[in-house]
Amino acid sequence: MTTENTTAGAEQALASLVRAETELQDLYQHHMVDRPFGHQDLYLLGIARRTLAQSQAFKKCVEDRNGLVAAALLRLQLDTVLRIYALYWVADPEAFAGRVFAGEQIDRLKAADGKQMKDRYLIDKIKERNPWVEDVYKNTSGLIHFSDRHIHSAICLNGDDGPAQFLLGPINPEHTFADFQELLEAFFHCTGMIVVAAGDWFANFNTIHRRSPPPD
Repeated sequence: MTTENTTAGAEQALASLVRAETELQDLYQHHMVDRPFGHQDLYLLGIARRTLAQSQAFKKCVEDRNGLVAAALLRLQLDTVLRIYALYWVADPEAFAGRVFAGEQIDRLKAADGKQMKDRYLIDKIKERNPWVEDVYKNTSGLIHFSDRHIHSAICLNGDDGPAQFLLGPINPEHTFADFQELLEAFFHCTGMIVVAAGDWFANFNTIHRRSPPPD
């Protein structure tokens, strides 16, 4: 793959992400008027607020070539995906959203099948249709809490026998915009899943109490 093609791929992924942000905002502006309003709506508002805030910060990290924090934000966006899909697997979405609004943690609440909605449970449910989320979850989870990933990111080795350099700044100087293509694509896909799930929820809110997750 040439540098030009790689850069074009990153630019396309970034444009797709921006488009998904716009679609999410338009979706909420269309549906959050002249309708009954309950805890599920508040839950979905929180989802959108977090999604867009993280997306804005992610784009800034890409602009700054700050891969360490960009990858951590990808993990947080995936967490938002898990939380919006949790609505599909509880017995009473309105009661569930109300408990979360009151301060209860989602991973301490139970799905309709009686199992606690830990990350592992939610990942296993979502990966049935989106197997790539498993790798994204594994590859980014070590960046939320301080770990060996952060230590290794501060060390730059010049070959097997060359001297090591230590990085104290926020970026890896050798990173280019093209290097962020994979992160951009993953972040876009997470954001797109949120748009699809929210759109399906709004479309069926008044007619279907329990739903299957929307198609990919």
